[in-house]
Amino acid sequence: MAEALRLAARIPRRPWPNPPVGALVVRDHQVVGRGAHHGAGADHAEVIALREAGPRALGATLYCTLEPCNHHGRTPPCAPLVASSGITRLVVGVADPNPAVCGGGLARVREAGVEVHSGVMGEDALELIWPFVVTRAFERPFVLLKTATSLDGFFAPHHQGAPPGEPTFLTGPAARQDVHRLRRWCDMVVVGERTMQADHPRLDGRMVPEGDSCPGAEPLPAYVDTDLSLQQAWAKPHWIFAGARCASATQQHGIERLEGTVVLCQELDGHVAPASLVAEFQRRGGHCLMVEGGPTLAAAFLRANVVDRWVSYVAPIVLGAGVTWPGCLAAVDRADVGPTTGEPASRSSYHLTRSHAVGPDLKSVFDRQSFPETVARLSDTHAGSR
Repeated sequence: MAEALRLAARIPRRPWPNPPVGALVVRDHQVVGRGAHHGAGADHAEVIALREAGPRALGATLYCTLEPCNHHGRTPPCAPLVASSGITRLVVGVADPNPAVCGGGLARVREAGVEVHSGVMGEDALELIWPFVVTRAFERPFVLLKTATSLDGFFAPHHQGAPPGEPTFLTGPAARQDVHRLRRWCDMVVVGERTMQADHPRLDGRMVPEGDSCPGAEPLPAYVDTDLSLQQAWAKPHWIFAGARCASATQQHGIERLEGTVVLCQELDGHVAPASLVAEFQRRGGHCLMVEGGPTLAAAFLRANVVDRWVSYVAPIVLGAGVTWPGCLAAVDRADVGPTTGEPASRSSYHLTRSHAVGPDLKSVFDRQSFPETVARLSDTHAGSR
């Protein structure tokens, strides 16, 4: 199953809006078939693995990170093929997250006399498809917030001591490499105007080692600049999210000459509204959005109640002073409503999913939807048998 998970992650590009899936056919302790799903319209992982195995699938075990589908989509259902392939055992990471079809594929395979086990490495299998699960197959985009702070809650010192465009880092290389891996799973990484001015970041996954367990494609870089006051050359291509009322046509033309794409959004209190930014990202085909940068942008997205997962890195240092959270974060009076839950932003809450050391730094993952409860629901060994 660990190898099937690696197959699912080591793909040329993100498979969204489909979930990443890996499959392995093993007979007499030998791998005879491998497969990974590469995106909508492409063959599913188990189809590829069984095709490669051919007649060697007879009496073999099929390991699949996700339950074989039992419904028609852009491709035929996989469960009937698995049931008739000649395998004698099916081992699955997690069941299909769609409540309408969950367990149906497992039941179809069981009916053919195949021994079925589910929930094997269920946490890792769910992590792989988490954006797909949380958004109900991308009915809306998945929004990931990343922050990096000192022990006393500062994002950066007031005087970084470095020229503009030369970022200083709180966290170590291991944490930064981890962030680059997260970026590879996202269609776009967006920062705020101040971060753009101070760091001139590349927002790519260049620190990810070759052959690592993540897609090879880079995300599209973007930043928020409500009034388009920051007119400068940057990565090619890139997006700038601006306010529909503040940005002038002349400023837009200036950005376009620098090979940037201006995306106009609704404004809230004179700034780009996060909910509108997410909606425009979706309207242009985006699925996974990663928000980086400083406390102002992070606070705006948290207040708007649009963040699905918050990944927090804390460096073991005390700055004593510097750039920190805006005071308005703790006191939200308006009833902003985000698309994530429909609840007022002031009532946002998260579940701690995991917390562990990454080099000398602490990484904590918080999810709006309970990860442990979802693992338990989708790892039921007898799913579909009742």
